[in-house]
Amino acid sequence: MRDLVKEAWLAGKSASIHVEKNNPARQLYVRLGFTVVEDKGVYDLMACAPPVAPNQPRLK
Repeated sequence: MRDLVKEAWLAGKSASIHVEKNNPARQLYVRLGFTVVEDKGVYDLMACAPPVAPNQPRLK
């Protein structure tokens, strides 16, 4: 999972995943830097944006 996130970041993109609200793996995703960006009912859309360097606009 870390490699996938790193690959997305190197491409200038965010990584995202749909996760069931009661999925115990959510804690892993949170530790990797994912946050909930949208409530989809039974699922949450979680995303992990690349770090922002000073004076650099944040990617969407």
